Amino acid sequence: MHRKHLLAPLLVAGLSPSLSPSLSFAASDEKPNIIIILADDLGWSNIGCFGGIIETPNLDRLAATGVRFNQFYSAARCCPSRATLLTGLSPHESGIGHMTFKRTGNKPSVIAGRLELPYAYRGWLGEAVPTLPEMLKTAGYSTYMSGKWHLGNSNPDTWPKQRGFDYFYGFLEGTSDYFKPNDLHRDNQLIEPEGKRYYTTDAFTNEAVQYLKEHEAKKDKEPFFLYLAYNAPHFPMQVMPEDFQKYRGRFREGWDVLREKIISRQKEMGLIPENTALAPRPEASNRLGSKGGLVPAWDSLSSTQQDSLDAIMATFAGMVDRVDQNVGKLIAYLQKTDELDNTLIFFFSDNGAEAESPVFGDFKIENLGQYGKGGKNYGRAWATFSNTPFREYKHFVHQGGIQTPLIIHWPSGIKTDLQNKIVSQYGFLPDIVETCLDVASATRPSTKNGQPVPVSDGRSLKGALQGKDAPIHTQPICCEHEGNCMVRDGQWKLVRFYSGPWELYNVETDRSEANNMAEKHPEIVQQLSNAFDQWATRVGSLPWDEAKNYSVYPPGKYNF
Repeated sequence: MHRKHLLAPLLVAGLSPSLSPSLSFAASDEKPNIIIILADDLGWSNIGCFGGIIETPNLDRLAATGVRFNQFYSAARCCPSRATLLTGLSPHESGIGHMTFKRTGNKPSVIAGRLELPYAYRGWLGEAVPTLPEMLKTAGYSTYMSGKWHLGNSNPDTWPKQRGFDYFYGFLEGTSDYFKPNDLHRDNQLIEPEGKRYYTTDAFTNEAVQYLKEHEAKKDKEPFFLYLAYNAPHFPMQVMPEDFQKYRGRFREGWDVLREKIISRQKEMGLIPENTALAPRPEASNRLGSKGGLVPAWDSLSSTQQDSLDAIMATFAGMVDRVDQNVGKLIAYLQKTDELDNTLIFFFSDNGAEAESPVFGDFKIENLGQYGKGGKNYGRAWATFSNTPFREYKHFVHQGGIQTPLIIHWPSGIKTDLQNKIVSQYGFLPDIVETCLDVASATRPSTKNGQPVPVSDGRSLKGALQGKDAPIHTQPICCEHEGNCMVRDGQWKLVRFYSGPWELYNVETDRSEANNMAEKHPEIVQQLSNAFDQWATRVGSLPWDEAKNYSVYPPGKYNF
């Protein structure tokens, strides 16, 4: 199903000719360029075209001349999502069923010990799993990456250059200082950041554009694949001063009023059903080891508290704004070189908003908005705001943890009458890989390094981009992270917390998971839980009580 929404009237007047929705659809035998732009810990409602109040005009323009998917799922956390994104397989089949392992600094005996663990939990991208850039190279693509890797910083054979990318600029770890990254690499070489006002979001885009300039200069240029993986707005909370000042004071209405405004916008846009309930302010449970009780009503806070919380949210908003500015910079270059029409662009987040800190975050207000300084986290209260109208956060497989704001822009591949529409068929990350292989006429090998390659559960989205209303998936899709489990099959979503009972929701009508129907439909619970068990056995997903023994983290990190 495709639904029109009200974004176009707000944007069309300001569009450049190359982004105008008057472009005609024309199928081409020419292989498209492919760009994947990944945000980090961005909530579903943090950008304008998904109802948010942060200014994201460049992303909104992509949406107005592309399509948005309003039921698209990630793998709940940074590196599991990245593993799936670059393989089209589950995190477990990719070797990162939990988190990534750092071989650097570990004794050989420790490394050897991990090789004895179940493959799914070793903690680095499996050598026998083909990556998307590796597969695209066989179809004639040049491959570039700029940004956050987070798929193993072990010995260099797990680094981007050795996993299919012709060029790489970025960091290998899961997080980095925005101003002074200490894990910055160009290809396989550790380097220092350059420039007086270095900021990773800017640097990653500048490097990506430079790649494309060099690509454009080739005499016989082939199509390109660019993976631009921002670390924003992942913690630490560090913002350029001018972006901080732009948003200072804009959040003093507080999360209660602003969440109501956002859900109203989402309904008006057609992103969610009219009857969608706003998830209540949550209890800050100990599932993530965070402190605090209920997220309080904004009006119950002192003016000093409100001012401090406005400041940390202004920091986060400025980080998102800077991502949008840089997306605009990239799009401008594609327009200048007449590459935009035949470039397939994906934009989405690796998971929902992050809530690994106390309710009000972890920061000192005097450090916010200062170049070279910042805070640690923005807190569970604002993460709830970022995930409007959903429940839960990153780590979990309820809607707030895995529903991601997917935008696809491809003027020569999306029919004109679909531009600015919402695709309501559900999908998940393996579909991105299958779509790329489809449009590139590339294939997944059956073996690699003498070992069989698993069959992907992904399906190409090309049909949906050409107006087909048929379901993308006719078989259940599953996800598991740290014992949090999910099955989606048709209108039904079966979901549970680690050690909790199964919950059942009709997410076609109950998008925010407000009405648990498990007791009414035990037969569906049984059917879908059986499907999950079969999937878990196939991909190597183990019960968390066992799997946490293979965690890359020290003993005692997980006490639940």
